[in-house]
Amino acid sequence: MFFSNAGLWWLALTVPAILALYILRPRRKQVQVPSTLLWRTAAADLEASKPWQRLQSRLLLWLQLLAALLLALAAMGPVWLAQASSRDTIVLLDTSASMRAREGDGTRFDLARQEVEALAAGLRGDSTITVIAFDRQSRVVVKDVADSREVSRALQSISPSAAEGDAGQAVTLAQALARQHDKPQLVLVSDGGVNLPAGAASTFDFIPVGKGDANIAIGSINLRAAGNGQAAQVTVVNCGAQEASGVVSLMTGNYPAGSRKFKLPPGQVQYLLWSDLPAGVSVSAELKPDRPEMDLLEMDNSAWAVSEQKTKRKILLVTGGNIFLEHALGLVPDSEVYMADASRYRLLLGGEYPYDLTVLDGLSSPLPPGAALLLDPPAGEPVPGLVVGASSGQVELSAAQGSPLVKYVDLAGVNTGDARTLQTGSEWQPDIKSGNDNLFVHGEAEGRRLAFWSVNLHRSDLPLRPAFPVLLQNTIDWLVPPSLGVSGPVRPGDEVGIVSPFLATSIVVKAQSGTAEDIAPPFPPSPWVPGEPGLYRVIAYREGGSSIHEIAVNGYSSMESELKVNDPRQTAGSTESGEKQSEQARRPLPLMKLLALAALLLIMVEWGVASRGR
Repeated sequence: MFFSNAGLWWLALTVPAILALYILRPRRKQVQVPSTLLWRTAAADLEASKPWQRLQSRLLLWLQLLAALLLALAAMGPVWLAQASSRDTIVLLDTSASMRAREGDGTRFDLARQEVEALAAGLRGDSTITVIAFDRQSRVVVKDVADSREVSRALQSISPSAAEGDAGQAVTLAQALARQHDKPQLVLVSDGGVNLPAGAASTFDFIPVGKGDANIAIGSINLRAAGNGQAAQVTVVNCGAQEASGVVSLMTGNYPAGSRKFKLPPGQVQYLLWSDLPAGVSVSAELKPDRPEMDLLEMDNSAWAVSEQKTKRKILLVTGGNIFLEHALGLVPDSEVYMADASRYRLLLGGEYPYDLTVLDGLSSPLPPGAALLLDPPAGEPVPGLVVGASSGQVELSAAQGSPLVKYVDLAGVNTGDARTLQTGSEWQPDIKSGNDNLFVHGEAEGRRLAFWSVNLHRSDLPLRPAFPVLLQNTIDWLVPPSLGVSGPVRPGDEVGIVSPFLATSIVVKAQSGTAEDIAPPFPPSPWVPGEPGLYRVIAYREGGSSIHEIAVNGYSSMESELKVNDPRQTAGSTESGEKQSEQARRPLPLMKLLALAALLLIMVEWGVASRGR
């Protein structure tokens, strides 16, 4: 047991105060005497006795003392640790972004930490506790520990992240650890903003933390061209159950672009528009509520957007003459196409090679230093793990399932009179097949991105079909992706794959705070995982210069910004009985209300006894 308001111990001084009243206030019993001479005898004992001798065992005294003691204990907030299970306990502790929400003087994570500490304090016998913290990733905080102080120290070293909560990996880890124990107790401590696997939901007890649901967030910033500049649309979301209002301020680069007020009913969205902004400049927005109680989570109050960063891709076409390919490459946006024959290509390789992509028509060697597309390569093994077979007769083309390069590509009715079979390993992904034979593949080899088309375009009507420019565009965008291959919104905790620019010697990611993270060398770059929302700069250094690309990382997530506490077992479709669901994990049991009720009953009894005595 422990006391949540131990500082109110002084209220127990009411007990000696009651005793003092009984001592200092003489109580005389009314008696009838036939003569005043006898009154002196009746009062003699009382006057001669000492003060403490006036205390007599009376029912009223005991009732009053007990009521005062119960009220003092209730004010001190006693908390009883309910009877603990002798089983070992495995706890999943939610450290996702919503656990940063304010609750009273702390956060939801502070409440969750107290719950886990209470579980550890209630261990009995040889039972142990294991704590697994999770957001997008899972990590074991303590394993098979019986000392509650060690658990408390370990919990003080962790804090909630800015990432979404993904309990799937944590559940798998907990189930694996559970097999090492005899029927352990599995507990989830969370605000419910996670998804549990349906099959595992019924095996977990759930301890909810948090009460409030008020939250306003910036859902997104969308930029579009407008005249000679750009316009920004900011989406404001009221995720709570109460009306909310405030101000959104916009910045273009380091310069303010004005503010807009908003007022939103519960669960509604409002769009704020800024026009006539300078082009090519990143934009940031910051939200401030009118009252702090309207917004319990500050992480999603800021957002960033990056203006489209267009850079010309230099493409070298090495061919003896292919009019279809020349025209199709000329249609690829944001590209500059250069021509060369095989002999000039070899001369270019001997000097400074400035091309981002090389298209080899009918050649397989020598390979360029950067990305390459090889069309109709001769038989042989141009790179390790890929063998080009002999030429075959007419083939029927079909798109390979799951390939991003054949998106929106319709191959129905395409006639091809000549092709070579490509024998590849598992590191190559097929794009177009003929039966079980691979004809178009893409992958990475020797530190570069490569794509192989084993079809002779002069003996196929594919270049005459609408599918051809789409296929070529998809392939080039994969070989030399715009914006370093970063597409779509990025959130904290996401693994961001960055494609190295051609001739880059090192790549560094810098945050607004000035901290830097090296992701290359070695090449290809390691996946980058942003920890906090913000505007990041990816700097690719090369001999004689560098290139900079900006990446916006925003904190809004519908799962994390919705702060209403829910039981994730019900969301997962748990079919356990109500009796089973009511068996919550052992947790602290507050006794304040129970003691206050008992004191009230005693006061009523004391009143009845006193009334009857009169």
